[in-house]
Amino acid sequence: MSGYLPFHDKNVMAMYKRIYKGDFSCPRWFSPELIRLVSRMLDANPETRITILEIMKNRHDKVEYVLDKPIGVIPDKESLEFATFDVEAHQKHIDNASDAQCVMLSSMSLELQRQHEHMLPYEMLKHLKSLYASQAQTMEYEILRDLFNCKLHDASKVSEHVLKMIGLIERLTSIGTVLPANVSTNLILQSLPSSFENFIVNFNMNNTKVGLPELHNKLKTYESSTAKIKSVLMVSSSAKSSKWKNKQQQKKKASKDVTWSY
Repeated sequence: MSGYLPFHDKNVMAMYKRIYKGDFSCPRWFSPELIRLVSRMLDANPETRITILEIMKNRHDKVEYVLDKPIGVIPDKESLEFATFDVEAHQKHIDNASDAQCVMLSSMSLELQRQHEHMLPYEMLKHLKSLYASQAQTMEYEILRDLFNCKLHDASKVSEHVLKMIGLIERLTSIGTVLPANVSTNLILQSLPSSFENFIVNFNMNNTKVGLPELHNKLKTYESSTAKIKSVLMVSSSAKSSKWKNKQQQKKKASKDVTWSY
């Protein structure tokens, strides 16, 4: 589209710095819409970089269907099927697939480009899924293992613990493994120590339905309130202990006084 690479410099280290910072400029003939698209495609942060599916869905002519549907074969002109065959729709499918192919290849590494340059989007996506299926399965296993092993210890803060578990649940979602809301909630509740038993009992008895962020807030509030109650009890216990010691000292003193009187 521009006729030159987005990141180019005679000094290799300077070029790497530009890539790392996402430092590039678009030609003046680029439309504002195209500049926004290119900027999101070349985003230095992989977490916020636009995906292929998002690119397909953001196009005005909605061409994401080319990822789910292979291009059909034109029937023989002498056949009955040809009479009802939509030639224009077939050609549009080919054109859209070609556009999508360019976008998909441009986002790949050189090695992946070589493997997929002769594939259309439907075949390309199918092949990519087979390539990364085992990797996704390994990631799922590792995340689930970490999730099931999460346990809050009495000395730790509930906020950090719950946020860690929410992060693991969201990572599962990002690779296509979506846990039901009640399962996610129960995983968090089961990871809590006995000091949260009253909270869990009330939560289940009231059949409370909340999202994970609200559950996080409720647990923080409960932890704060129980900490205050413990503090009050400790102060009260300390005061009682102090009174008891004073009484004992007074008794000892009175006993000594009686002994001296004899």
